[in-house]
Amino acid sequence: MSPGQQLFPKLLKPTRKKKVKVNIFGVKNLKLKKEIKEVVKEVLKDENIKTSELNIIVCDDRFIKKLNKKFLKRDYSTDVLAFNFDENFLGEIYVSKNQTLKQAKEDKVKYGYRLKYLILHGLFHLLSYSHSEMAKLITKYL
Repeated sequence: MSPGQQLFPKLLKPTRKKKVKVNIFGVKNLKLKKEIKEVVKEVLKDENIKTSELNIIVCDDRFIKKLNKKFLKRDYSTDVLAFNFDENFLGEIYVSKNQTLKQAKEDKVKYGYRLKYLILHGLFHLLSYSHSEMAKLITKYL
């Protein structure tokens, strides 16, 4: 065998770029789920994020209030919470369906639009952006 010759050439495959897995819980509408995944993956690609996984959980006011109280010591409901994990697991974004519906009605926008807005808000928190930076970025992706 000559130098540089592969011992088992058929067994060696080029390494593929690892894709980020976006898990969405609490959204039944498949079209909306697909739209959420697409916009989140677009942001992660643009931000050069190479983590392996992100969870997005759409829950009710009661559940998000419990999280808010337990982790942030705030005894009230909120629209979105985001928790970082590590370099392999970006984190979890919790969005209150009740707050999303309320805000969509107040702002006279569709539920899907407001949900994506809040998910992006949570995602940009995970990526360490300030609120002043977020508005421009969210507009860019919606």
